[in-house]
Amino acid sequence: MNLLKVLIITACIFPFLSRAETLEKGIDILNQGQFKKAREIFKPLAEHGDANAAYWLAYTQFKTLGTLEAGSSLLKSAEGGNPWAMATLAGTNMPEVDRSFCGYLGWPCDEQWVDKAIEGWEKLAEEGNGKAMYALLYHDPSWWQYIPIYREYRYGELAEKLYKNKGFTFFYDNNFWSFLNEDKRIEYLEKMALNGDGIAAYKLFYIFEENKEPRRAISAIETGIKGRKSQSLYSASTGLIRLKREYDIGSEDERTSKRAYFYCSAADSLLGKEGDCSASGFFDFEYDRDIGRHKYYDKVTGERVTEEQLEKIREKAREYVSGYYADLKLDETTVEFFKGFYKNF
Repeated sequence: MNLLKVLIITACIFPFLSRAETLEKGIDILNQGQFKKAREIFKPLAEHGDANAAYWLAYTQFKTLGTLEAGSSLLKSAEGGNPWAMATLAGTNMPEVDRSFCGYLGWPCDEQWVDKAIEGWEKLAEEGNGKAMYALLYHDPSWWQYIPIYREYRYGELAEKLYKNKGFTFFYDNNFWSFLNEDKRIEYLEKMALNGDGIAAYKLFYIFEENKEPRRAISAIETGIKGRKSQSLYSASTGLIRLKREYDIGSEDERTSKRAYFYCSAADSLLGKEGDCSASGFFDFEYDRDIGRHKYYDKVTGERVTEEQLEKIREKAREYVSGYYADLKLDETTVEFFKGFYKNF
């Protein structure tokens, strides 16, 4: 009898565990930039009534130009109780959204979803969901958030709670930080960067650069580079090289246009966007009418760089990220749906 009970319980629970694992797998694939593949994972889950899967199905439909279907999936998700879908369908009625996809995509948006979204986030926040905690701070400010200085103090106090509950976008978002609580933000961004968060490394780079701390800035972005994080690689191709040139840090080879082009090409390869890095954006160039193409010159050494050399750089960049996967850091608070047209980074 006991064995029979175990089998019955297992049979009841297993489909839900399986769906949860598959949803997690779909989000992982999504963060590798494989939107079409992730969409096919979310679709059957959404069809079986999973409101969370319906939300992510809507996002992957949106990213693969299935914009009309995305509106239907969002409505299904919202009606199933997903507050992130509700907030998206509230459009510009959400307090901090001034431009929405609703208007020109014809989604079934309505003001009724505002209060429901906030209620949903409040419930999730009570259960320890850090993303919902951040959403409430962003879209439903408390009275104290309107008081200068005091709010910075309170944000600093909340930092540990948000960090422990994985509300990491709180630390990405410049709106919650100033010179009054910047040390607390840096403390947690450094923890996140050491744990492989490429966006945290990217944010630290620009904080330290603004503070005129070039060596700390370089150290931060190089942490992201070691983990082959696309955000850090792109920043390295522009900001890191610029900083090394400005402060004369590192060897000449580390400051060249070829090095900058290498980092950009590595990021492109990681994201499956090879060819997007334009050589004209990294090298000095002139058009040679005799050969019918541009000639490129390194901005640091002045040497001519041939098309064959550019291809070798791209080949080395592909090898550099071979075996690594993109990590787009997409969650409910970082996708375009959360702030309308504006991306969170």
